[in-house]
Amino acid sequence: MQRSRSESPAELARLVVDIGNTTTTLALFTGDAEPVVESVPSVMFTDSAAMREVLADLSRKHCTPQAIAICSVVPAAAAAGSALLESLYSVPVLAIGSDLQLPFHLEYGNHNTFGADRLALCAWSCHLFARKSVIAIDIGTAITFDVLDASGMYRGGLIMPGIDMMSGALHARTAQLPQVRINKPASLLGRSTEECIRSGIFWGAVKQISGLVEAIRGDLVRDSGESTVEVIVTGGNSRLIAPELGAVSVIDELAVLRGSDLLLRMNLA
Repeated sequence: MQRSRSESPAELARLVVDIGNTTTTLALFTGDAEPVVESVPSVMFTDSAAMREVLADLSRKHCTPQAIAICSVVPAAAAAGSALLESLYSVPVLAIGSDLQLPFHLEYGNHNTFGADRLALCAWSCHLFARKSVIAIDIGTAITFDVLDASGMYRGGLIMPGIDMMSGALHARTAQLPQVRINKPASLLGRSTEECIRSGIFWGAVKQISGLVEAIRGDLVRDSGESTVEVIVTGGNSRLIAPELGAVSVIDELAVLRGSDLLLRMNLA
């Protein structure tokens, strides 16, 4: 479907597909309204018939997308998803990547290895906190930190295992430790093996993240003279961990989707 010359990118119905290691989220944006959001397991992208049904149902209930972007950290799923979406909607699919026009300046060793989800989160953070420095944290399968200064320059980042990965590794790499679902413990110290694992991973992650935020904030203040440092937190486990972190400006599980939509609009204009 071709868009009218008179239509701006913001007026189009825009589908963003965020393919993560575990979950794929589909968001349909129209105008400035909050998106319609649905999630499916990422493995569904290996079943084209099932995905066709999901996408057809989304279009029936809402509207047919006129512009599409894929933000993916799973290359094989991204390729399959792009082909499927183009065949369904006859619309070119924009792949979120460092070759796009960006609202921030990226300095990174190999741009091609900078994850699409991190690009989208940085784009949204820069848009949301214009002319302010920001620490963008994604608490998902992995926990990532990305830092922008007030001029929109990318300062660097960190990557560490996510809380579910920590729990899985303890179980997989030991003979007797059980797999434990991580939620907020009732107390700091556990009184069973399961409670000790849960407390160790939950509070360990909280203290790691909060300690790193303070260290990064200190660097920005000392090296760049920044007076205000914003913190945005997203990701599947953001609602679990972020309330314990203290000075967080925004918790938004849709931040990567919003950033992908922003990049889609910027690169359609």
